[in-house]
Amino acid sequence: MDELPEDKKSEAGGDIEDGLEPASKIIEAVEITDRDVAIFKLAHEHRYLAYGQIREAFWKGRSEPAKACYRRIERLVNSGYLRKGYSKKKSLDIYFITEKALVILRERGFDSGISLYEPTKDFDRSIDHDLKVISVRILFRGLGLDSWTSERLLRARDHLHSIPDGVLNIRGKRIAIEFENHLTKSMERYQELFHHYGEQENYLVLLVIVDGDTKDWLVRALDYNAKRIWMTTYHELINDREEALFENKRASFKLSRLL
Repeated sequence: MDELPEDKKSEAGGDIEDGLEPASKIIEAVEITDRDVAIFKLAHEHRYLAYGQIREAFWKGRSEPAKACYRRIERLVNSGYLRKGYSKKKSLDIYFITEKALVILRERGFDSGISLYEPTKDFDRSIDHDLKVISVRILFRGLGLDSWTSERLLRARDHLHSIPDGVLNIRGKRIAIEFENHLTKSMERYQELFHHYGEQENYLVLLVIVDGDTKDWLVRALDYNAKRIWMTTYHELINDREEALFENKRASFKLSRLL
C-alpha cells in the first residue's frame, strides 16, 4: 500500500494514541466538498483508510495527484475532520474520521447508521486483510460498481453473524465477496463456507478472491455449487481489472461480463 513520502510520514512508535496528531494542531477552517464527504464515508464504513487508498480512489488520473491529495488530507487533519494514526504492523500512516466528520455524514444522511469507530491499541491486528478488502472495493468503484456494503455495516447495522467481507449490489443482484489472505482455514472449514453460500438465498453468487497461489487448489479440491461460486486471485484482479478471470470447476468468465 502506498505511503506518504518519507519526509511526510509520522514517526513510528508507541500505541495508537502516540501516532495521532495533537489537538493543538487542529486550527484550520476548511470548506467541506462532496469528495471530502465521500472520503469520510469510505473510512467510516471500513474503520480506516491508508493514504495510498485515498489517492487511488479520489485523485487517480489527476495532475500532480500526490501533492493535491496530500495537501487536502493534511487540511482535513488540521481542521479536525480526520485523525492520523500509525500502524507499526504495516509501517503505514492510517486515517480515521472524527466525531466532527461523523456530524457531516449524519447531516447528509451518509452515516450508515453506525457509531464512530474509536481506534484501539490493536486496531491493526488484521490490517493486511482489511486494506486489501478496501482495495478490492476501490477497484470495483473505479469500474462503476459502487454499491457496496462493508463487513462493518453487515455486522454493526444489520446484525448478521455469518457474513462475507462485503456485499456488492449489481443492478439489484447481491454479490457476496469473500477475501482470503492466503489459506487461513482448514479444508473442512472451506467446505462448510462453500456449502453455506451454495444454499444461501440472500446472495446470487459468491466471488472468492484469494491472495496467494492456492486458488487452483480451492477450485479443484472442494465440492460446491458451480452455478454460484467463482474464484480469482487478488493479483489478477488488481492487475487485470475488468479482464480478470473468475472460474470454478466447470466454467469461467471475465469480470467485464458483470459491468
